[in-house]
Amino acid sequence: MKLKVTNIDETQIKGVKFSTNKDTETYKETYFEWTGFPVVSPFKSNDISCGLLQGWHHTPKFDQIEYHEDYEQFYFYQGDCIMLFVDIVDLKPVMESAQLVYIPEGTQLDIEPNKGHFVAVATEDTFKALVIAPKQDSPRLDLPETIESQE
Repeated sequence: MKLKVTNIDETQIKGVKFSTNKDTETYKETYFEWTGFPVVSPFKSNDISCGLLQGWHHTPKFDQIEYHEDYEQFYFYQGDCIMLFVDIVDLKPVMESAQLVYIPEGTQLDIEPNKGHFVAVATEDTFKALVIAPKQDSPRLDLPETIESQE
């Protein structure tokens, strides 16, 4: 299945909230500055972890998706990327809902529980993202057909 990549600013994604760096305000004093992120996740758990995710460039091609029982939040702080989103019904991917979305550096994502997605693909050499989520499993589902970007 070939999909057109759409820009996140021009795309509605069911189960995903986002903001870009144009939505943030920075507070600055002499020796520091603070930029808060506007999207808030209503995590079910108080056991929250944080980590760094780095991905490299390759042809956007996806055979699987993952999902979680709670929210997952990303902040893409270096590099642009393309990410796959797919609805899940009765533990099956709904292929008609599949979206490949271009995510520019400086974007914050909030992915709802049980929303299918997979690790993004860098559009240049690499991307880096901060990921915040409760301690939770990452079950995967095989897609009935490979999803790749249209040229």
